[in-house]
Amino acid sequence: MKLYLIRHAETVHNVRKVLAGTTDSALTNHGMAQINCLAQHFVSSSTKFTTVFSSDLSRARITAEGICHAQISPFDGTPLQPILTRNLREKDYGSMEGRFWNTSPPSPRPRDWVIPESKASMRQRAERFFNKHLLPLLMRDPHSRENIAVVAHGIILQELWSYLIESFNLADTNVAPGTCDTNMTTPHRRPVWSNTGYMTVLVTPDLTEKTMLPTVMPGFAFVVLGIDDKKHLASLRRTRGGVGTAAHDVKQKRIDQFFQ
Repeated sequence: MKLYLIRHAETVHNVRKVLAGTTDSALTNHGMAQINCLAQHFVSSSTKFTTVFSSDLSRARITAEGICHAQISPFDGTPLQPILTRNLREKDYGSMEGRFWNTSPPSPRPRDWVIPESKASMRQRAERFFNKHLLPLLMRDPHSRENIAVVAHGIILQELWSYLIESFNLADTNVAPGTCDTNMTTPHRRPVWSNTGYMTVLVTPDLTEKTMLPTVMPGFAFVVLGIDDKKHLASLRRTRGGVGTAAHDVKQKRIDQFFQ
């Protein structure tokens, strides 16, 4: 299995540098252009997805729909449809939603203050997603050459990544030569994702004999092939005059019209 972990396109909250975990932040016009570039990049590189999973928040869902619209199902010739799940939602920032990234909580906190979602809660959601969706695909056909896309958000992708790393034996997790960057030199560091940046991971059966600690995924090898890949954005330039950073008006074009 080749797994693509993809962050959603740019939103108005990203541009304004404010927190939008479960807030349904609108994509910018530049974000829509990023999706189109990403979708066409996968087509031009002959990357055909068999399954696309996505957070149900609109910024991830629309990103996934853009990828799917360019993909034709090998089974019936129709465009793929993303499988939506709440488990891939971004961290819920509670009462910090809508505040600037570097803002500290007020002191004293109001009585109705809602604390942000805990790391343990996010890890549980990542584990549920893996066990319900990814693990069955691997167990059903361990030698599969399927391409699976997961479209989500920066922090929940980090939690999913951490769970993946812990699920495989340490000796079976590697970064392919030539893929390291300053953000991550081993698979055990926490990666970062740009808007529509994606990580590529290859999971294959490993039949070599070695001492293995008990893990969720014994007998499988885990190799990182790409980290925050954004070559599809190389020629994309933001429209000037504030147009690029403005919220995309969904009334201008339907999604299926935009992704022609």
